[in-house]
Amino acid sequence: MSNKRMIYVGGLAEEVTEKTIHSAFIPFGDIVDVNLPIDYETEKHRGFAFVEFELAEDAKAAMDNMNESEIFGRTLRVNIAKPMFAKKEGLAHGPVWADEDWLKKYAMNEDTEETTASDAKTTETQKTEVKNPKVFFDIRIGNQYTGRIVMELRADVVPLTAENFRCLCTHEKGYGYRGSTFHRIIPQFMCQGGDFTNHNGTGGKSIYGRKFEDENFKLKHTAPGMMSMANSGPNTNGSQFFMTTEKTDWLDNKHVVFGQVKEGFEVLKKIEAIGSKDGKPRQKVVISDCGQLT
Repeated sequence: MSNKRMIYVGGLAEEVTEKTIHSAFIPFGDIVDVNLPIDYETEKHRGFAFVEFELAEDAKAAMDNMNESEIFGRTLRVNIAKPMFAKKEGLAHGPVWADEDWLKKYAMNEDTEETTASDAKTTETQKTEVKNPKVFFDIRIGNQYTGRIVMELRADVVPLTAENFRCLCTHEKGYGYRGSTFHRIIPQFMCQGGDFTNHNGTGGKSIYGRKFEDENFKLKHTAPGMMSMANSGPNTNGSQFFMTTEKTDWLDNKHVVFGQVKEGFEVLKKIEAIGSKDGKPRQKVVISDCGQLT
């Protein structure tokens, strides 16, 4: 019988690490272990991984939601891991990923049928194939349309965080930022929004169903217009975000930067002007529309 708590994740890009996988799948439930088998000849992973959950229902939820999703521009294949086969001298012991025969029979062949030919051509170009989406907010202050802000999302650096924000802009999951407000605006600091459930900074939710982990802190709060995740401590990302209006380097390594304003700085300045020292806006600032441009 198969272990219904363990899933197989195939089609992984070279840039993927165990931490990347853990961050992608932890929203679905408590994880016992993540293993990314290494090819010891190349010293790189083999393009697939195993994730073991505490509960079988969490593994099924992860499979249902993550199969055919994308990480680093590669489409994932997610299935319940196939059973350990019996050796002639009895059942093998130890984890399935430690058994070379199991990998060849159940994992490696599955990948090579679909990806070996294409991978030979694309391995060297995976990094350049990752396209950073551009999304937009149309802003209304009070009853007046103010303008559009265009943002580039850094899917090349923080793919999970960027995908969360992109989907909340497009509403392709059935919910998102359209009609929500900037509930906290502090001049010479930042403009915060993204609470589309409670509209006061206590709500919102990610596309992963729960809070998700800090992906990395590679991007920094170096200038006005940086897009960063609001949180209530480490690994508590949801849907709330903020746009900086100044360099805010004291937030580095505490908040995940995932993009930058590319157009509409004058609109961001108008939003900033509505703020106050305690953060309460003097007028209602609404994201009247949002979506993806490229």
